[in-house]
Amino acid sequence: MNRTRVSALLAVMLSVGVLYAGLRYGALVAGGADSYGYVSQAFLWRHGLPIVQQTVVRQSPWPLAAETWAPLGYRPSPRLRDAIVPVYAPGLPLLMALLQAIAGPCGAFLVVPLCGALAVGLTFTLGRRLFDAPAIALWGAALVATSPIFLYQLMNAMSDVPITAAWTLALVLAMSGWPLASGMAMSVAIAIRPNLAALAVIVAAWIAMTGGTSAEAPRQRGHLAWFLIGVAPAVLGIGWLNTRLYGSPVTSGYGATGDLYSIGFLSTNVRQFAGWMMESETPVVALAALYFVVPRLFPPARIRSARLLLGGSMGAAMLSYLFYRPFDAWWYLRFLLPMWPVMMLLTAAALESMARRWLRPVYPVAIAAAVAWLAWHGVRTAADRWAFDLGRGERRYVDVARFIAAHTEPDAVILSAQHSGSLRVYARRLTLRYDVLDEAWLDRTVEHLRSSGRRPYFVLDGGEVEAFKRRFGGPNRLGALDWPPIAMLGSTVAIYDPIDRKADTSPLAIGSTRRARGSWLCDPPQVWPAVGTVGPR
Repeated sequence: MNRTRVSALLAVMLSVGVLYAGLRYGALVAGGADSYGYVSQAFLWRHGLPIVQQTVVRQSPWPLAAETWAPLGYRPSPRLRDAIVPVYAPGLPLLMALLQAIAGPCGAFLVVPLCGALAVGLTFTLGRRLFDAPAIALWGAALVATSPIFLYQLMNAMSDVPITAAWTLALVLAMSGWPLASGMAMSVAIAIRPNLAALAVIVAAWIAMTGGTSAEAPRQRGHLAWFLIGVAPAVLGIGWLNTRLYGSPVTSGYGATGDLYSIGFLSTNVRQFAGWMMESETPVVALAALYFVVPRLFPPARIRSARLLLGGSMGAAMLSYLFYRPFDAWWYLRFLLPMWPVMMLLTAAALESMARRWLRPVYPVAIAAAVAWLAWHGVRTAADRWAFDLGRGERRYVDVARFIAAHTEPDAVILSAQHSGSLRVYARRLTLRYDVLDEAWLDRTVEHLRSSGRRPYFVLDGGEVEAFKRRFGGPNRLGALDWPPIAMLGSTVAIYDPIDRKADTSPLAIGSTRRARGSWLCDPPQVWPAVGTVGPR
């Protein structure tokens, strides 16, 4: 068996390993803002536009009532009274809806592991399109598969891994001379993350500039036209959807573009992204820059104007977030994940070229050892940062919801923040965001709910207990939380009953569980659709 076939077989094995890891260790739960937002929106798409009418808003006398009834991942509609709309772009939820139609509600959680496997396989294919040496393609795929941030996001039902797969697919198809298919893949990428639309400009520019001789120019113009035809549905569709949901084609669920970007964010983002990358990926990835600084060090590319395409795509991905509102947690390195396949291939090419030049005749062993060490470091770093424990940790959303479903009235209202979405899915209970509720209205809100026949409860996660006291403790009798919770999940989640405040009771212990027996993939929701996810348009 020749080297090309061996490399391809090993790349397939890497892809299968990534798929297994995502299914085995992934957080297959509609828990926090992102996962609940994407999964619940997927269901809405199967039944029409993702617009949810909540008539309970009209019965609520407190300020910002519409905002309090919007769970994480949703916001009040600026166009329709008493309606909420999703914050997140439609691309990933549409992919989830497709898998749900095939495999049921749990099918939504197949998307990210499948896209992870696809991203690794496409990195190998991209490497084969770029360089003659199959080893470079294999090493690049291995570096992607074992990257800490890639593994961390593989475990979350979020858009970072799917956008990476879609963008890499668009690159591979463009290099393969299939412009319409490349444009369609780019449409998927734009639908998943519209702010990366600049990547389409890079591919379009590359197609336009690689015509070669004057005789080839008409054919190249045709390729450009086909690519733009493939991209058009996403651009037009996102503009139309933004208008329907948010009132303007240039306004997203996150708000106006001017509220998200600022030149003042540049220095913070440069410092944070550079630091996180050096810590998690090691400084070795900086070798990718040599492809643009010392091009003669690298083997010749198999496509024209490779540096324009590769450098432009990495630059567009970075520029899309260097001026974006910064976040102070290392996993926000995920924003740059779409450039990982190109960056890791160029890192592998630099290692291969330097080893070939300076370590003959042992360079195959040297490069294999270097990649093996980098892969070990990546997996170890991901494990140290709890990537493989995310699935187990996210079980708390299901465990708390199952307790709420068994111990509260069906028409109860749960004041919560972090659990405001998961309780709707897994407990079939309506939730109210206490973190948006006016500070002076806690007592009056509880009394209003009680008098209207909806018994209220508080579900507070981790630091939310102290945050709740700080927010409501002054002007509200109930804000002090000076009675025991009725139940607790370890020392993390506390459930309070503000109506029956018994001082002499001990909280019940909520047991931690594994995936439900008889469920092939995840815990299906208590009722599908969940409370508050459908209504008249």
